[in-house]
Amino acid sequence: MADSSESPQLSTILLWSGALFILLQSVLITLLILSRMHRRRVGDALKASEKRFRDIAAISSDWFWEVDEEFKLTQLSGRHEKATGQTLASQLGKSYLRFEKLDWNSDRADSWKEHRETIKAHKPFQNFEYAAPDADGKRCYRRISGTPIFEDGVFKGYRGTGTDITEERDRQEQLLRTIYEADHANRAKSAFLANMSHELRTPLNAIIGFSEILTDQLFGKMQNDRYLEYAKDINDTGQHLLTVLNDLLDISRIEAGFLTLDENVIDVQRMMRSCVRMLNEKISAAALTLSLNLPEDLPALLGDETRLRQVVINLLTNAVKFTPAGGKISASVSIVDDGGLEITVEDTGVGISEQDLERVMEPFQQAEQDLSRRYGGVGLGLSLARNLTEMHDGTIKLESEPGVGTLVRVHLPADRVRAYPAQDAENAPGQTETLTN
Repeated sequence: MADSSESPQLSTILLWSGALFILLQSVLITLLILSRMHRRRVGDALKASEKRFRDIAAISSDWFWEVDEEFKLTQLSGRHEKATGQTLASQLGKSYLRFEKLDWNSDRADSWKEHRETIKAHKPFQNFEYAAPDADGKRCYRRISGTPIFEDGVFKGYRGTGTDITEERDRQEQLLRTIYEADHANRAKSAFLANMSHELRTPLNAIIGFSEILTDQLFGKMQNDRYLEYAKDINDTGQHLLTVLNDLLDISRIEAGFLTLDENVIDVQRMMRSCVRMLNEKISAAALTLSLNLPEDLPALLGDETRLRQVVINLLTNAVKFTPAGGKISASVSIVDDGGLEITVEDTGVGISEQDLERVMEPFQQAEQDLSRRYGGVGLGLSLARNLTEMHDGTIKLESEPGVGTLVRVHLPADRVRAYPAQDAENAPGQTETLTN
C-alpha cells in the first residue's frame, strides 16, 4: 500500500522537475537570443560610429593624432599628409616637441614653457601653436589641441586634433604689415602737415602784423581809402588762414599723439563768458542774437582750459557761420543726471541731414559739398572739437534738422567735476546774459 501511494507523488515531482527544467532552458535560450541581438545592435552601432568617424575625418580640415607617454606619435590620420605633404611613415615615432628648438619658434619661448608645464601635469590643452617644416622644408604653422589618456589611472599619452594655420598666420602678418604701413603713412602725413603749418605760420604772422599796421595807419593816413580796404582784407584773410593752420596743426599733433593736456581746475562760468565775448564782433556783424545761460550751482571742472575754450569757440563759430541773419544762438552749461557737466550750443541755422551727422565729425568734411563755397572753411572745427573733448574723456553729440537748426551736446564726465573756485561778486555764477546785434 505504501509503494502505491508514493508512486503518484514521485511522478508529480518528476513532472514538475521536467517542466521547471524546460522553463529554465527556455529562459536561457531567450537570454542567449536577446544577448546575441544586443551584441549585434552594439556591433552595428559601433560600425556606424566608426563609419561616421571616418567620414568626419575624411572631410575635416583637422587631423587626429595620438602620442605615447614619451610624446612620440603612435597614430596619425591621413588628413595630416594631405595638409602638410609629409607621409605618415616619416612622422610616426617622432615627437612634435623637437620643433621647440627651431629658430622659427624662438619668439614663443614663454608659450612653449607653459605648454611643457601643462603636459607634464597631464592636463588637457587647447590651441597650442608652433612652427614646423613642411615636406619641402618651408616654414608652416600648426595648431593642436589634446587631452591625456589614462588606463587604470596610469598615464599613457595624449590624443587630439591638429590643423594647418599657415594661411591664417600669413593673413595675420599681412594685416599687421598693412596696419603698420598705414600708421607709418599717417604719421608721415601728420609730421608733414605739422612742419608745413609751422613754416607757413611764421611769414603769415608777419603779414598779419604788417596789415594791422596799415589798417591802423600807424605811420600816417593813407591817401586812398581803397588801400585801407585792401589792408583790412589782407588782415581778415590772414587771420582766417592762421585759424585754419592752427586747427590743422592741432589735428596733426593729435593724430601723431603729440598733443597733451595741461590740466587745472577751470572756472567754467568765466571760460564761457570769455568765449562769448571773443565772438561779440562776429555776432554783431552777422545780425544774430546769442543767449548764455549759467546756473547758480554750476561747479568747476578739471581740464585744459585752452583746449576746452577751443571746443566752445569752434562750436560757437560754426553756429555763427551757418545761422542766417536774424537767427538765434544759445549756449548753456548744466549738471546732468550722472553728475557730469554738459555744454550745449544750439542755433537756428541751416541744419544737417541725418545721413551727414556722423560724416561732418570727420576732418575736412561738411554737410554739403557747396557749404565750403557758401560759408567758407575746410571742415576742421567739429572734428577738432570731438578730438579735444575725447581727450577730456568726454563725448560730443549732434542733433540737427535741415532748415530748423543744430544742437551740439558736449558731455564731460563726473570724475572731472570739482568744487567751484573762489571768485568775486562780478563774475559769480547764475547770471544769464543776452548779446544782440
